[in-house]
Amino acid sequence: MLNRKKENIETLKILILDSGRQTLPFLKSYKKAGYHTTLISNTWLNECYFSRYPSEKFIWPDYMSARNEFEDRLFNFLENNETDVVISLSDITSDILSKNRDKISELSAVTQPKYDIFSIGANKLNLMIYCMDNGFPCPKTYALSKDSFKYVKDKLDFPVIVKPVGGVGALGVSRINSIEELEERFDKLNNEFGNLIIQEYIPVEDRNQYMAEAFVDNDGKMQVCVVIEKSRIFPVKAGTSSANVTVIHPEITDITKRLLESLKWRGAADIDFIVDPRDNIPKILEINPRVTAGIKIAFSAGVDFADMFVKLALGQNIPEIKKYRQEVYCRNFFLEILWFLTSSFRMKKETSPSFFKIWGRNMCDQLFSVDDPLTWLGFFLHMLKKYLSIKKLRAKFHY
Repeated sequence: MLNRKKENIETLKILILDSGRQTLPFLKSYKKAGYHTTLISNTWLNECYFSRYPSEKFIWPDYMSARNEFEDRLFNFLENNETDVVISLSDITSDILSKNRDKISELSAVTQPKYDIFSIGANKLNLMIYCMDNGFPCPKTYALSKDSFKYVKDKLDFPVIVKPVGGVGALGVSRINSIEELEERFDKLNNEFGNLIIQEYIPVEDRNQYMAEAFVDNDGKMQVCVVIEKSRIFPVKAGTSSANVTVIHPEITDITKRLLESLKWRGAADIDFIVDPRDNIPKILEINPRVTAGIKIAFSAGVDFADMFVKLALGQNIPEIKKYRQEVYCRNFFLEILWFLTSSFRMKKETSPSFFKIWGRNMCDQLFSVDDPLTWLGFFLHMLKKYLSIKKLRAKFHY
């Protein structure tokens, strides 16, 4: 049985279920605090397995392709190993912990909201319906099926965005320019990605995309919101941010606070926004029920999300953080190279901060750090293995 009032917090044992780049600052923070961290991965070919910060590492089944086996391994581990806190930093592991929250809480502490709340935020259609019903700014969004083609044609102007209800990142996101193109591509998208939504297209302009990294305490109060501008993304039409900058944006902070507290959220949330150039209003695109892959920027701006995870899990007070460092510039060097190779001359010329700004006091890289130098090698090997598949490579570049 979990003892949440452990007298010596320095002996905390933490199980981390994910090994993406978002995990790296957590590992470093917990190492500095003296905690024992167990890292789970489905392969040794990733950045975290090459990190020097985990206390121990295990390879488990891939929760993407073998979720039941992963869950069995998780429960077996918790039943046989003292574990104070279980931390998830991806969509799927967050879903696993939220769905099994009551059972896991008998063995360890978790930070996920209850599943009825989680399922609103994590499901893109449910979230958009909630936002439209409750007056939160968002693109008009509808469920998509063959039977709804005529309905959405009357409701939306083309181009539109079509994407999976439960997609991760930009995978499966497509811009559709006409009803004829929608009819032509629907079956393929539906077969590959499952249930789909169709969404009002908001014009993408330079520097009009943001994300809000927020954390909500056990009383349902948002205690921090770090707003991050997506300076560059790869692929350039719709993809993952390769360079980000911390900014102050009171309107995005206010919308984030009202949304999460209205939902009765708990723990971390990563909310994607786009400022609509037609009315200059920030519109909610989605909630990711975990921290962003580039969360290192928030740590560099002075906000230790790893510490908040532990405090929340153990029922401790989480002080409100109103200020963080602005204009912290964080990039993913590997994705930046790909951005440079595929972006237009105008984009290269007008991008800010400059692509060629590679060093400075307010700069960091999502992967590389002098005190943990081999993580970049693990990421490179992971990406090499991942995109040896022509199908996956094409999917990455398609929009």
